[in-house]
Amino acid sequence: MPVQNHQEVRQALSREEILRGQGSALYAAGRYVEALSRFNEVLALNPEDYEVWALHGFSLAAENQFEASITSFNKALAISPQYALAWHGKGHALAKMGHFEEAAIHLKRAVSYDPKDSKAWYNLGTAQNHLGHYKDSITSFERGIAINHKDYHAYYNKAVALCGLQRYEAALTVLHQALRLKPNAYYVWNQRGTTLIQLGRFNEAIDSFDKSLEYQAQNPNAWYGKARAYAVQHDLENTLKSLYRTFVLSPYIYRVMVQMDAHFDGLRQNPEFQRMINTSAL
Repeated sequence: MPVQNHQEVRQALSREEILRGQGSALYAAGRYVEALSRFNEVLALNPEDYEVWALHGFSLAAENQFEASITSFNKALAISPQYALAWHGKGHALAKMGHFEEAAIHLKRAVSYDPKDSKAWYNLGTAQNHLGHYKDSITSFERGIAINHKDYHAYYNKAVALCGLQRYEAALTVLHQALRLKPNAYYVWNQRGTTLIQLGRFNEAIDSFDKSLEYQAQNPNAWYGKARAYAVQHDLENTLKSLYRTFVLSPYIYRVMVQMDAHFDGLRQNPEFQRMINTSAL
C-alpha cells in the first residue's frame, strides 16, 4: 500500500477514535444530543462498529426515543449477535415502552452473555417485578447485589418483590439494608411505612412516612400512607388531615385510589370522610 494511503488510514482511525471518545464523554455528561452527533460521525466512517451502534442506542433511549434506540441496538446485534450490552440496551428500551415480557427475554440474553453486568440483572429484576414474577426477580436482584453490594435500588426493588410475596418481615430487613446505603431515599421510607402497615405496626409506619416527608416534602404517597395508617386505627381527624395534604399534592390519582382501598372501609360511612373524598376541588 502506498505511504499516502497508510497515512489516510491512520488519520481516519485517529478521527474515529477522537469522535468516539468525545461521544462517550458527552454521553457521560448527560449531553445526549451532542453525543448522538459524534456517534453519527463515527458510524459514517465505520458503519460496522457495533459498539458505537449500542452507544447510539443508549443515547437515543436517554432522549426517550425508545423505538429509534431499538433500531440502533438491532444494528449492533446484526453485526455482533452475542454483544451483551446491545441485548441489555434493547431490553431496557422495551421495558421503558411497557413491553416487559419481551424486555425480560432480551435481558436474560444480556446476562447470559455477560453475567457480571449488575445493571442488567437489576433491569431484569425490575421487568420481572412488573410481570409479577417475584421469585425470579428476587433471584435477579440478588445476582446484581452480589456484584454491586452498594446498589440500594436493587435492595429496594427486592423488598418490593418480597412484599408481592407477602413476606413482609423479610422485606423490612432488606429495606433497612437499602436505608443504610441511602438514608435520604424518601421512596424507601415510603415502602417501609407501607410494609409496616401490613404488619400492623401503625405508629412505626407513620414515623416512616414522616421521615420520608423530611427528605421530600412534595410527596403525596407519604401523606396517603399516613392516611391509611390513621384510618385503620379509626383516627378520623388525622385521616382527613392526611388525605387533604395528599389531594393538594395530587388531586386525581389518589381520589380514585381511596375509593377502592380497603384500609378506609371503617370510615366510609362517616359524613366528613365522604365529603372529603367526594369534593371535586379543595
